[in-house]
Amino acid sequence: MDLRSDIDLSPDAIETLGARRLADLLLRHAGRDAALREELRLALLAAEPADRLAGELAEAIEAIDADPRDCDGMESGGLAATLDRLRASITADLLPRDPKAAADLLGRLLRLETGVLERCDDSDGLIADVFSSALADCGRAWLAVPGQPPQALAELVFGLFAESDYSVRGDIVPAFKDALGPVGLDALEGLIRHRLGALSDGPTDWREADLVRALTEIADARGDLESYIALHEQAGTEASAVKDICERLVAAGRLEEALDRAQRAEVPGWRRGDIDRLRIDILARLERTAEAQALRRDLFARTLSPTVLDSYLAALPDAERPAALAGAIALAQAHGDIHGALELLVRLDLDAAATLVNRRVQDLNPQLYRVLRPAAATLAAKHPLAASLLFRHLAESVLDQGQTSAYGYAVGDLESAEGLSETVADWLGHPSHDLYRQQLFVRHHQKRAFWERMRQAGLDWR
Repeated sequence: MDLRSDIDLSPDAIETLGARRLADLLLRHAGRDAALREELRLALLAAEPADRLAGELAEAIEAIDADPRDCDGMESGGLAATLDRLRASITADLLPRDPKAAADLLGRLLRLETGVLERCDDSDGLIADVFSSALADCGRAWLAVPGQPPQALAELVFGLFAESDYSVRGDIVPAFKDALGPVGLDALEGLIRHRLGALSDGPTDWREADLVRALTEIADARGDLESYIALHEQAGTEASAVKDICERLVAAGRLEEALDRAQRAEVPGWRRGDIDRLRIDILARLERTAEAQALRRDLFARTLSPTVLDSYLAALPDAERPAALAGAIALAQAHGDIHGALELLVRLDLDAAATLVNRRVQDLNPQLYRVLRPAAATLAAKHPLAASLLFRHLAESVLDQGQTSAYGYAVGDLESAEGLSETVADWLGHPSHDLYRQQLFVRHHQKRAFWERMRQAGLDWR
């Protein structure tokens, strides 16, 4: 049944249906949708007394804890949604009325983490995201509980930390720092150092790095930069944390020290760009413009970053910008990163981008369709040949690899190429459209499903 597309589905329009009609619609769909049914139950429970709501939520948490079943990637999405509905109900419906009960329930929810993630495939991270949100909510809930002894809260936080094998352990100090306050942070530090001391008497424990990281987070929460740096140096994590350390030094106004650390940092190549950006920012703050510009030139030459180029050009006198821009375009045309070059040239100079495509289209990876297809669309009006070559390249990849699920995209790309063919004045040695049609059919004539899709699109190339 086709419905009118101009029907207004805004909240105001739906409100005119009336409460009874909406209730009937919701119940009808809830009969087929377990998630909606559960959401309706929780919404109705929100109007009940806080103790009953807390009891129902506790039973739901216990049911998940008692469920021994494993779940695959598809099923884990449903479990993540269930966990998130419980989290949302605790924080939105119970927390304003009974912060202590909400804080306790969020703690119980967090203690599900290890068991749930051991039996569920959470490749997409949806379940871990829910627990991360619940951790932040738990910190907020304890902050709202009046008169909580800091020592007791520190012990509770350390318990959550020690019991977790996953994401809860990583961010527990930032989540609870406000609720703990200075006294609670001191108590938590004491518990962590005691555990570290116990580890030093026996075999090295894999949790040692996590305990040291927690100490660095406590130092950070106090604003104790010296301890923060010293702990990273002690743990041997200074190189991996150099960006965090330098950013904190900059925030503290210790620019020269930050620059020295950034310049001395030994980091892998894939992190070098971040450190160089940090160095540029510090040099600019120190008004060492020439050094900042030299570093921008070097970073752009390596990365073809448009933001780096923009900042480099912005720092030049107006008269020097045209020549610098021309140099950047020439550098991109000869750069080893052809995909980065195409993205940049489409933004800076369509003529140069078209030349790059015309000369090196076969060097482009058609699997990077998120780069190639927008480039083709941008080039189409002024450079139909380059756009056609990109559309052809994308379609040929689908056919060469027999990606039947992507036939629709291939047909769309060839339809775009055909639409552009009449505006191409010179094929510059590439097959004309008529010749290309023949060649493509000869190479892929056996792909009957594809040619049927082409025929349905009005492209009978057979």
